[in-house]
Amino acid sequence: MLIPVGLHKFAAKHPDRVIDVGIAEQHALTSAAGMAFGGLHPVVAVYATFLNRAFDQLLMDVALHKAGVTIVLDRAGVTGPDGASHHGMWDMAMVQIVPGLHLAAPRDASRLREELREAVAISDAPTVVRFSKGTVGSEVEAIERLGDGVDVLARRPAGSTENDVLIVSVGAMSELALDVSNRLGAQGISTTVVDPRWVLPVRRSIIALASHHRLVICIEDGVRAGGVGSRIRQEMRAAGVDTALNEVGLPAEFLDHGTRTQVLERVGLTAQQITHDVVAQVLGTKVPFARPLPGQEHPSTGSLPIL
Repeated sequence: MLIPVGLHKFAAKHPDRVIDVGIAEQHALTSAAGMAFGGLHPVVAVYATFLNRAFDQLLMDVALHKAGVTIVLDRAGVTGPDGASHHGMWDMAMVQIVPGLHLAAPRDASRLREELREAVAISDAPTVVRFSKGTVGSEVEAIERLGDGVDVLARRPAGSTENDVLIVSVGAMSELALDVSNRLGAQGISTTVVDPRWVLPVRRSIIALASHHRLVICIEDGVRAGGVGSRIRQEMRAAGVDTALNEVGLPAEFLDHGTRTQVLERVGLTAQQITHDVVAQVLGTKVPFARPLPGQEHPSTGSLPIL
């Protein structure tokens, strides 16, 4: 499927560097493992939803032997009118259990180029770079890059010493995350918005930031069950961080046919719905409850109202 994944242009310039295995994902991964063992660094391009077919090869042929193979996943997340079988909604949850795997979720074209270069530089583990279908959106520039590569997209209000909500934006959800941050700011709730860039392994700065906020929400366009938010929550608990975390993502169900906007609205992945839920969590009327402010008790005690 050279044309759908965009490899036909590369193949025209470098015909000796492209192998079209057809619709044979298992063979593609096994072949890539062999190339890696031979000293090459193969890049495998496939639809995100069809990585499912080659999971055994990814786990046992590539990851087990620490082969340097990069997998680029086209059509990641909600693809819109392609239908239930083509939504790339399972890949992030699926690869969570692959030991040593590195997973990148670029938010825009510049980060895609950047993270692909970083991926092919990793020679001792599988790397996965996922990107969504459709026209390329606007560039979303960071205001700061932390030492471990995490991008800070916003701090609202600017210069605030309060830390109410940490918003972890995964890949293409950055514009939605920033919209939520603006809406929360209008409600008097301070936010920090970060893009991990590499969601696996979980960056230590994410855990550190979580410990200094009252609530963490992770917005992703993959299934919530076993997704990025779930993994971050596990890493927080392992580090002794007890900040509440809410996973905002897709339900574990086959999504009805519709445009991307229609599908996201149907499952509640809209700025309005997310903001409504976060405000309730900060106020202590919806679980998970945000950490109380100093001098306030947990809302479950009923001793003090959360204002």
